Amino acid sequence: MVKISKKNLNNKRVDLFKEKITKAGYKLTKSREVIIEIMGEASKLYDADSLYLKVKKDNLDIGIATVYRTLELLSRLQIICKITFGSGKTYYMLNKDCHKQTSIYMVCNNCKKIITNNEFLNNSIEVRLRDNAEKYILDNCNFKIDNYQVLFTGLCDECNKS
Repeated sequence: MVKISKKNLNNKRVDLFKEKITKAGYKLTKSREVIIEIMGEASKLYDADSLYLKVKKDNLDIGIATVYRTLELLSRLQIICKITFGSGKTYYMLNKDCHKQTSIYMVCNNCKKIITNNEFLNNSIEVRLRDNAEKYILDNCNFKIDNYQVLFTGLCDECNKS
């Protein structure tokens, strides 16, 4: 039996995302390819500025405007998720689950690693919502919930150990 490493799985996902760009009728430029590869290295959130700094290390010819345009295109093609938390700052994450209506994020305050849509966490939060929370919000706040995001911050196991 062939063992598939996490790195090989990520490479396959990245290749699928690259293919999605060309199927949508866009060119797979070097800058788009670099951005997708960087975002595919780790499951973490990037804001445009931090992504630009990471891209700039090895690719001096890619400017900040190119990063913003690429992020907008990748978001439109649903190759990346565009996430805005309470701070108003927008973050991006390469993810095949962008279409999910309910998103639960655990973000490490130190390394910025993200764990998203954890099955146990989803079940726990959805159970609480089923306990009439949605009806209570609608009745008392005159607000119908279409979707929701839940954000937990703290330290991941690796950062907590050090």
